Amino acid sequence: MDFTEDEIKMILEKYKKSLQDNRDRYHNIRKLNPEFMEKNRQRARDHYKNNTEKKIDYYKKNKEELNMKQRYRYYKKKDNIEKFKEKFPDDYKKLIDIGFIN
Repeated sequence: MDFTEDEIKMILEKYKKSLQDNRDRYHNIRKLNPEFMEKNRQRARDHYKNNTEKKIDYYKKNKEELNMKQRYRYYKKKDNIEKFKEKFPDDYKKLIDIGFIN
């Protein structure tokens, strides 16, 4: 399917308008409805209760990687990236391999 420039602009405008309409509908109608908000909050509570084990497992599996990233951010914030490279050369290589550092 080939579209002309005018058709592409029209499609994008319709998409933007539908996003704005949905946003307005939520903020002006649904969000003000106490029943909807209570159902929404209950759904969020249920999701939290049902998935706490998944979050714990995720953090246990990725604890080492998360700690490496946090150490790198700390040294980057302090402008001591060279010191990070000296102290943690293996971590620096791993962060490059996973694509965290360009």
